[in-house]
Amino acid sequence: MNPSTMSPYQVIANVCVILAAIIYLLPLQNLLWEFAHKKNDSAGGAIAALIVLLPMWLLLWGALTCVTVSGGLDWLRLSRPALHTLTIAATLAMAIVSLLFMGMTPRSSMFERIAVCAPIYLFPLATMLLVMLSLNPRFTSGLAPQLFRFPWLIFASLSITVCIGFVGYQLVRTGGNQLMGVANQFRQVYPASEEILAQISTFDVQNDFTELLQRADANESNAVREAATARLRTHPDFIDVLAASLNSRGSDSALAFVYSATFSPGELAILAQPTRTAVERFTSDIPAPNYMSSERRKELLSWGRKTLPAIAKKFAGTGVDFAPTIAAFEEALVPVR
Repeated sequence: MNPSTMSPYQVIANVCVILAAIIYLLPLQNLLWEFAHKKNDSAGGAIAALIVLLPMWLLLWGALTCVTVSGGLDWLRLSRPALHTLTIAATLAMAIVSLLFMGMTPRSSMFERIAVCAPIYLFPLATMLLVMLSLNPRFTSGLAPQLFRFPWLIFASLSITVCIGFVGYQLVRTGGNQLMGVANQFRQVYPASEEILAQISTFDVQNDFTELLQRADANESNAVREAATARLRTHPDFIDVLAASLNSRGSDSALAFVYSATFSPGELAILAQPTRTAVERFTSDIPAPNYMSSERRKELLSWGRKTLPAIAKKFAGTGVDFAPTIAAFEEALVPVR
């Protein structure tokens, strides 16, 4: 292929595809291997996935834009603005679906890993083939265009449908609360705003203890959580006030703080019994499972099975037994037949 005979759009698209292919073949495969071997389960894994997927899909979006401008998508018989909108929506949707499936990577068997990771492998590959074969006709001599056009169109349509369906379902089911939770998780990737940090510095640790506990929640960014925790620890009776918060009604913020914070052995000994009391009160306040939706019951079970064993492990050396408390929590969510 003589570069001098290629249009600028062909050159740009080919370069974008080559760079995307390098990311696809090296960092992405390495990251998938880490996920499959339980080496990237933390929040750092989500950041790593963004760092790999975001530039790859930005490059592929640039390549698709070149294809659109060059008329490579005119077979869809849409106006040029509509085609540009489609490429943006399709690229964004496939990137989101790839990111979602990245977090679902199973560890049990090779077949399950291949099945779940199929979108991560196939979406970028289909996009790269569409760009290369659309802008380099000599590669497609004797090849039916449908072979590389329809797979990409099917993957793009499925991704857009999944994204719209997921967002719509969450809005109907939770009124947007779960989407806000997802947004809070991804917000941890970015530095905290100066406004929030400045607000924390103005809190009166004596009168605003509960507000600071809420700011130290695991859903906040690392910077906000650390600043709020440091501010809480300036209270002269920090552990005693925290224990009192755990013993009082409405101790959810205190319980969430205990789950995410780090304590010395002496502090753990003081907080162990109040923490178990807070868990017992939380369990007693759970409505009868027959009067809550199955989705809400699943959410509570998921929260409890993640949080309560971690709390029990944290207080393992204090002599306070959390096993009956965890069993009571599980029993409280069993529907009565």
